[in-house]
Parts: sequence; structure tokens; C-alpha cells
Amino acid sequence: MARQGKLVLPNLDGMDFVPVEIEASVPVAKPSPVISSGTIDLIKGDVNVRLDAATPRARIAEIVRALAT
Repeated sequence: MARQGKLVLPNLDGMDFVPVEIEASVPVAKPSPVISSGTIDLIKGDVNVRLDAATPRARIAEIVRALAT
């Protein structure tokens, strides 16, 4: 039938649908931020970039993209 351009549907006789039940959300404790005085090393081949651990994620991403090119 599909070769003739007709829509083929599965046989749904006797099939029932179950109503969706949603439970109230439970508050989740947020993890406390980790404060570190360490460093982050980005290594690509012979290039080693050492950054302070407090460097913003956006800046680290920019440097990683620059190293990838």
C-alpha cells in the first residue's frame, strides 16, 4: 500500500492510552561552590597554558577554541 502512495497505519484496535501523572517536584539542595586556589593547565602539543582556577569559564572556552585552530 505504501508503494501506491497510501498512508499505512498500525492496527490500534484494543490499544488504550494511560493518563500521565506528574508528581510535585522535590526541592534539590544546590551544591556549594568549590573555591580553589589551584591552577588549570591547558596542554596542546608543545603549548602549555597555565591559568588560575578562578578564570571564568567563558575565557577558558575562548582559549581552548584558539588552541584548537
